[in-house]
Amino acid sequence: MILPAISTVVRRPSPSLSTLVIGFLIAALSVSMGGCDSMLDIEPQGEQTSANFFRTAEDADRAIAGVYSAIQQQKRLTYQGAPEFLAGYDMVFGSVASDDAFKGGESRNDQPDIDDVQTFTLDPNNLYIAKMWSSLYEVVTRANRVINRVPDIDMDAEEKADIIAEARFLRAYAYFYLLQSFGMDPETNTGPGIVIVDDVVTIGGADKERTPEPDVWVQIETDLQAAADELPTKSERGPEQYGRATENAAKALLVKAHIFQKDWPAAEPLAMEVITSGEYQLAADFSSIFRLSGEHGPGSIFEINYATLPNQVEGYFGNVYQASRSTWGFGFNNPTEDLYDAFDNNDPRRDATIIEPGEQMPDGTVVDGGSSRSGYHNEKVWIPTDEYPQAQGIGVFAGPSNVRYIRLANVLLWHAEAANENGNLPDARESLNRVRARARDTDNNPNNDPAGVLPDVTTNDQAELREAIYRERRLELAMEDLRFFDLVRQGRAEDVLSDAGFIGGTHERMPIPQREIDLSAGLLKQNPGY
Repeated sequence: MILPAISTVVRRPSPSLSTLVIGFLIAALSVSMGGCDSMLDIEPQGEQTSANFFRTAEDADRAIAGVYSAIQQQKRLTYQGAPEFLAGYDMVFGSVASDDAFKGGESRNDQPDIDDVQTFTLDPNNLYIAKMWSSLYEVVTRANRVINRVPDIDMDAEEKADIIAEARFLRAYAYFYLLQSFGMDPETNTGPGIVIVDDVVTIGGADKERTPEPDVWVQIETDLQAAADELPTKSERGPEQYGRATENAAKALLVKAHIFQKDWPAAEPLAMEVITSGEYQLAADFSSIFRLSGEHGPGSIFEINYATLPNQVEGYFGNVYQASRSTWGFGFNNPTEDLYDAFDNNDPRRDATIIEPGEQMPDGTVVDGGSSRSGYHNEKVWIPTDEYPQAQGIGVFAGPSNVRYIRLANVLLWHAEAANENGNLPDARESLNRVRARARDTDNNPNNDPAGVLPDVTTNDQAELREAIYRERRLELAMEDLRFFDLVRQGRAEDVLSDAGFIGGTHERMPIPQREIDLSAGLLKQNPGY
């Protein structure tokens, strides 16, 4: 769907995201979620409710911090009696459900609900389905509070507009993830859709029919358009505000929406707007992107911030979940042999993505295969021993790594894909080859690139170029929890994953949590095949 052109509005600085989120947690903003019958049923609890909370600019700041806090996945979150040690749903559905990763862990009985996702034997009572549904609707509800209540606060007009735009970006983020998981038809984009919630959901008011997929896309695009019109750029934000939504983060997510709808004429020029904005460049060294020093680097468009902080629930438990059991971790999300073999032997990204058995890491630690089915581990979430949270007197679940949600390389590959589908092969090759050139050039000097490493793609055949772009997406973005949804929207999931148990016409969508079906009195209909 094509929306009007996006303009840029400059905004004055706002408080840093870490300051806001910490303030939110300390204040224990008592409009938090929980204690309700349905995962969509949310009732304010405590002394301060949403009715008397939204009065000052500080209240608005703390409320938007609450929305950012909700997109984090942390050990503190529990889901209707589910164990608090559930891993991140993005890892489970984005990577383990794909051909990039095995479940891992100590054994098959260690987190069996993940194993059911990996083998496509999951049912509507799967705990990770419940976690994903519940946590994403928590984001929507908190965002709705901001969007609906902040306009009435007497505060600086520009700051108010910025906060509302951030909430619309975050709401679109949540709706997008819900739609790709529960409501899309990747062939026709006329799927059953998801539940759209317009306000704070209270007990007795959550049971609604699903909004069809086309109308959900309109909602997502409208939110992202409004956010992009209002938000500042990354450079206008400045380092103190890294992690807060920006104009180009909204544009990039809008590009992704066009890509998922196969709206190539809209996707190509908008992707180029982001690429040529002057705000981003590819990091010279691919391996540096995922180190702690690489957070919010030159190619980072949007990251979900985490931090290891005493007495705060701000840490990322993906670090401990994916670290080898031979070191300090639980050993989940192991790269597959198929992913390892997909890289050229001389592709530097393989060594920066996959820890091989017995590999010595930069801090001197030797990582054994442990219980990994393949022997491999995810290097993109590796941290040195002196950054282990327990080394700082903090629990192991409070890792420091940010989630790199959108990178410039991703937008370049979206542009390449859209340009190719539009018949613009020269521009498609240029964007694709920019990604490959960075991968082979670790010192930002193209004059000394090693011979034979990731040569430019030169094909003039559209089908061959499409396959080259698909392959490059897998290698560049491996273990970043995107692969399964890429396979689904490309229409290739059944071909690639049939041996794992994927059944076309069923597993493109996850089941709606059974508890939601039961509590809806027949309004929510289960996805076919479950």
